[in-house]
Amino acid sequence: MNESQPPAQVAKRDGQLVPFDADKISRALFAASETLGRPDAFLARELADGIVHFLALECEGITPTTQQIAEIVVKVVRELGQPALAEAFARRGQIRERPLVKPQPAEGPPAAELTVRFEAHAPLEEVVASCVRQYTLQTVYTRDLASAQAEGLLTLTGTDAPNEIAGCVLRPSLGAEAGLFAAVEELRRFVSGFVVLDGPEHLLARQGSPGVRDFARDLVLALRLTGLHGVVNLNGAAPPSWAGTLAEGPLFASQQPPPPSEQMRTWSDDLATELLHPNHSIPCAGALRIDWHLGERDFSAEPSMRERLLHRCDLALHGAPLGFVFDRPRRPLALAEGIDRQHPALLLTVGLHLPRLALQPGIGGDPATFLSKLGSLARLALSAGVQKREYLRRLERRRPLPSPDAPVLTSGFLLDRARLVVVPVGLDGVVQSFFKKGLSAGGAALEFGRQIVLRLREVLRQDGRNVHLDTCLDGPFSFHLESKWPRADNAAGLTAWDSAAALKSQLRSAGVLQGVAEHGTLALFLSKENRLAPDDLADWLHSAWQHSDVVRVHLLDAEPLAHASG
Repeated sequence: MNESQPPAQVAKRDGQLVPFDADKISRALFAASETLGRPDAFLARELADGIVHFLALECEGITPTTQQIAEIVVKVVRELGQPALAEAFARRGQIRERPLVKPQPAEGPPAAELTVRFEAHAPLEEVVASCVRQYTLQTVYTRDLASAQAEGLLTLTGTDAPNEIAGCVLRPSLGAEAGLFAAVEELRRFVSGFVVLDGPEHLLARQGSPGVRDFARDLVLALRLTGLHGVVNLNGAAPPSWAGTLAEGPLFASQQPPPPSEQMRTWSDDLATELLHPNHSIPCAGALRIDWHLGERDFSAEPSMRERLLHRCDLALHGAPLGFVFDRPRRPLALAEGIDRQHPALLLTVGLHLPRLALQPGIGGDPATFLSKLGSLARLALSAGVQKREYLRRLERRRPLPSPDAPVLTSGFLLDRARLVVVPVGLDGVVQSFFKKGLSAGGAALEFGRQIVLRLREVLRQDGRNVHLDTCLDGPFSFHLESKWPRADNAAGLTAWDSAAALKSQLRSAGVLQGVAEHGTLALFLSKENRLAPDDLADWLHSAWQHSDVVRVHLLDAEPLAHASG
């Protein structure tokens, strides 16, 4: 039997039919809670979710009016134990329904103003940054989401760049006539965070060995001057779709037959060596990372392939900005957090602070109750993605055409294909709060972590489809959204966070979580007890590729983390 669905449309007082939007109920309830002096974004969202359930039952097969919905809201909110909030909502509705009177001429400035307070001697850059953040929270997002961030339930990233998306794949057509530097500069017009390069060795193969050093220099210089971070994907199991059909130009030479695989591996090796060279005139540290892809061919027993893998392992063990990505058959090729070849852009990253959710009234240390409330927190994050997308669409519609500075954000359906990434924050910490042990312990603790990820994935997929926004669970390569030194209660991503755990336990827990999410990065802690030689790491990676669902691996030194946590 199919589950009842909420109404698709609502009839307004003037007879106009508009799409049903549960977010409007949540925002109205939040506004009512403000009038009571107790603004509560999560409670408003949770009550709205309950109201949607009752609407689906009572309005099945009919189109309700706004008045009918308002009556159901009041009844359900009262029955769910919030009579004062129900009354406040009803009063607000009565005010809105009063006959309109002719407005008086406005005197003074508009009612909507933004005031930012600061100390007289505060640095200018801090004041400007604060202004931008406040502008974003009040212009891009509704008050309930800004309140959820202030309460510590959400982290809305990118508040310092309201007019840009977070990241994007560098398309070969961008800057094809002017070169790599111009391509990155073009992206910076509508991207604030990072740029992804998918298989740049396929470009280098058409330029010859003299192009490797120039390419590396131009890339690092372009990233440093634009302030973008680079994610360079090398050694992928399959070439990008554009590899055989590149446009002509100085960056993309005339089409040629694809080079042999041995030669392609040489370009990958040369570019990685050049980018990671410690004595490079423009060091890449802080400007980019390399995601080195590993597939079946890379674990061959052939001596040359083994030596190649050992070299990469040695670099990673010595702290190079290098991660390992597993390419598996019939799985999307991961290019960056939330980005693959079907999803070339990242709209926004929103963090869900799970330990903060566990402190909400009514949970009382009960895992089942916590799981039941996860959906409401996930829907708050989804609302943030929808609002960010709508803001960017409005921005583009207001842009005068033709405009020489108009970015290509809305061309090629890039904005429509951009993903919302939702990040579980403090996953290991919240599991510890319920079970007194973390994810690496396995058993009931790991199963609870799996249930958390599964519940979030189900809600985001189902509700994301309803608003035509592709959403996934993932986490940043740095494992933090705000804090520089993550702990179990604020580490961001789909990984255990236990520097003392055995490598096998770390792999097992991350494999379970990322197998459900189909995304994520494993924080692999290497301590004195877990110290690996390049040979050991190569064998470990082979086992992880064969026997787990881990997507990406980032090696971390456990010692600094232990000191920071202490």
